[in-house]
Amino acid sequence: MGIECETCGAPAQPGVVKCFYCGRPVNEEIAKNAIACPACKELNVWGAQRCIKCQAWVVVQCVFCGAISPHTMSACMGCNEAFAGAPERKAARDAAVQSQQNVQTAVAVGGVAASFLGAVAGGVIGGLLDD
Repeated sequence: MGIECETCGAPAQPGVVKCFYCGRPVNEEIAKNAIACPACKELNVWGAQRCIKCQAWVVVQCVFCGAISPHTMSACMGCNEAFAGAPERKAARDAAVQSQQNVQTAVAVGGVAASFLGAVAGGVIGGLLDD
């Protein structure tokens, strides 16, 4: 059995906050958790990804963990990262990780190069001493 409008008793359509017949919220819980569309302001049920009226996105995707949260949230519901400035923070973190990886590679290559040069120098010096 489907949900009925608490005001007029009409059957509620899935995903709709407002009753098609009386224009009032279908019930208080749905209305309390509704998400207003950022484009047209139509109320959408919690969990909707696109506006039921204009198809605009009512969720945002976190650049850190990929979880989606309603656009009305200030931080990701998955990892709690703030949405404000998130792309810049992500780029900075990625750059720091890349820099650290470059340093580790340089240290490893530098150690091998030093061993090789030490062996070459030792061979040259040894050859000079033998003469």
